[in-house]
Amino acid sequence: MKKLLGWIVLLLASNNLWAQYPRTFANTNYGGMQSISFNPANIADSRYRFVANPLSFYLDVNNNFVNVRTPYSQWAALFNNLPDYYLDENGLPIYERAYTEQRLNGHRKQAYATSEVMGPSFMLGFKDKSGIGFSTKTRLFVSMNNLNEDLLKIFLEDSDTTYSGYTANAHQLKYKNKHNVQDHFGMGALAYQEFAVSYGKIFYEKEEHFIKAGASLKYNIGLGAAYLSASNLSYELINVDSLRFDAADMTAAYTSDRYFTDQDRRLYHYLGKEKLGKGMGIDIGFVYEYRPGYKDFKYRMDRKNFEDRTTNKYKFKIGGSINDFGRIKFNNSPYTQQLSISTDTLYTWDNFESVKKFNGTQDIDSFAGELFRTTQIDSSFKANLPTSLNLSLDYLIKPNWYASASYVQSLRGNRVRGVRKQNVFSTGIRYETRRFEAAANVVVGHFYNPVLVGAHVRVGPFYVGSDNLGGIFSPTTTNGFNIYTGFQLAILQNKPPDTDGDGVSDDEDQCPDEFGSDKAKGCPDEDGDRVPDDEDNCPFTPGTKKTHGCPDPDEDGLVGADDHCPDVFGEKETHGCPDTDGDGVGDDVDACLTVAGPVEYHGCPEPPEEKEIEKPIEKVEPKETPEIQEKPKPTIDPPKVEVPKSETPKVETPKVEKPAPTENITVHEVVDLMNFEEYDYYLILGAYKNKDLADNLVKKLNKEVGVLTYIYYDEQNGMNYVTFGRATDKTSAQNQLKILDRPDVNSRINGHVWWKKVPK
Repeated sequence: MKKLLGWIVLLLASNNLWAQYPRTFANTNYGGMQSISFNPANIADSRYRFVANPLSFYLDVNNNFVNVRTPYSQWAALFNNLPDYYLDENGLPIYERAYTEQRLNGHRKQAYATSEVMGPSFMLGFKDKSGIGFSTKTRLFVSMNNLNEDLLKIFLEDSDTTYSGYTANAHQLKYKNKHNVQDHFGMGALAYQEFAVSYGKIFYEKEEHFIKAGASLKYNIGLGAAYLSASNLSYELINVDSLRFDAADMTAAYTSDRYFTDQDRRLYHYLGKEKLGKGMGIDIGFVYEYRPGYKDFKYRMDRKNFEDRTTNKYKFKIGGSINDFGRIKFNNSPYTQQLSISTDTLYTWDNFESVKKFNGTQDIDSFAGELFRTTQIDSSFKANLPTSLNLSLDYLIKPNWYASASYVQSLRGNRVRGVRKQNVFSTGIRYETRRFEAAANVVVGHFYNPVLVGAHVRVGPFYVGSDNLGGIFSPTTTNGFNIYTGFQLAILQNKPPDTDGDGVSDDEDQCPDEFGSDKAKGCPDEDGDRVPDDEDNCPFTPGTKKTHGCPDPDEDGLVGADDHCPDVFGEKETHGCPDTDGDGVGDDVDACLTVAGPVEYHGCPEPPEEKEIEKPIEKVEPKETPEIQEKPKPTIDPPKVEVPKSETPKVETPKVEKPAPTENITVHEVVDLMNFEEYDYYLILGAYKNKDLADNLVKKLNKEVGVLTYIYYDEQNGMNYVTFGRATDKTSAQNQLKILDRPDVNSRINGHVWWKKVPK
């Protein structure tokens, strides 16, 4: 029995187990998969778009009973690097009873060891701030809860064997004939493989208040288990090697060691049909964040409203979760056994040394049957998972600096049929950025040293830390040990890059290096009409995309010279003018507005009378006043239209001298035609800097409407003036205007005729 209890104590105090999760690192904003293990709600609105955990290792062992002090470095023993004189004949580190220091203070004893290896796992965040995750873990829990110190004193001798007054069994003699009761006691071990799927989403988001929640559903495969749950055990030491039991109410269960020693056993047997057991588990949690400056994290990009997901937004946040609620059923007979012991009959165990004869777990059945003859044996049992309540608080002190606290409360009782977690409180301060993090914390619990100091560091994808630095930096003395390390491959949340800062992302910005308008694809837009300046034919006057940035008052899609009626809606076929009779001839050139006719008849049903068009004056004599006839003929007679009971009146206009057409005349030749000595007025139908535009208008007037024009080039201001005629006085000039006041002329010059007076 001494050997068995000694083995349990050494197991709980040794340094070869991994921890359940890092207490402080799991509560940060960049804990990744560890944060999800602590509270599944952390998967929602994560700072990660994606994070993968290839492999992570953790270790945590603590107790409030023994301290191990060795003459050699326990680190060296852990890594099998001890000198030969510290090794026994089997090559194992020498361990003497004197290395174990007991703390006998009358308090009930606790011991915990938790282990976790996280294998390939990942988390994925979505645009709506929800997220999913998948994780694989191999987990081991060992716990001893509420053990009566007197029971330990009976079976453990004084550690100091070098003491001058030391004699064998002296410790047992102190408790001879003393009655003791062990109640509400439990001890157990549970190992299992866990596969978990997690999901989290936002449940409430309004102004300063933000709530998210999440859950993890777990499928567990049992790898091994054992427990002892005692409601009542009444006993008395009647001799140094004899113990009498007055009453017992206990339940014990275990998986046989024969399952693991089978030479034909393979890895797939542990996870396949020959597995020892299986079961389900669940985590569920929530997080509340108070965000007084929530407006500061809003921004507009690509004409849409966004929230900056690259930074933390809370002043403080609190979280709570229930973890590992569930159990595993072990039912692979004959490798799974449960013993139920309930008796009030006196039984005496008078041979402690019989425990040394145990050859395996199968001897436990025989021993219990002989000691308690009312023992009932079952071929299956259920082991409860270490359910706990996890609480957390995080407070923003100033940018990047946080004060945090976390608390883990076991929801399993001391005599749980399975295992339980230890109750632990942790608080500390940390500096946190996207790529770097450092923290220091204080941990309080049922430890040999009740207050521990911890720290962790994260640099890029790697992190390392401990919640018990004393156990690391005291290589020859330890009553507990905690360390964790790992790496995670992550893609952080990012804002779309915007090099020029104009609110249009570089992916959408057609002018990424030049500040522009989000309505013009990130390019400059001087008039704000959503047409980039380099595509805007009217960059300083608002227009539409359809009209290339130019105004279109009548909204018919035609602008400038293409729209002969800019203020009246018309069709493209009629150059933007209305067509009252629907004959395809715009009202601006239709000689019969209400009667349909073909284009060649100017919109009339019958051809107009042909009129002789006067030839232009061949030569202009200096100082000669143009001859005005009493009944001059117009350049083109208006068409004759049959009107009932009347004839169309003839238009009589004065005859005006006109120079020859200018198609083959150079600019200087045109200038020579202008007589600045004799004529004061020149009729101007257009003015252009561009000579080609002036030529284009001349061709339209000459060929399409029969109005002979020429070009006057003014060297002083560099303008090409399209002119119709010249006059020596204002009255003559006004008469010429009357000749040009026709729809077909106005449609081509956009409705403007004016004269230019040239001083002599």
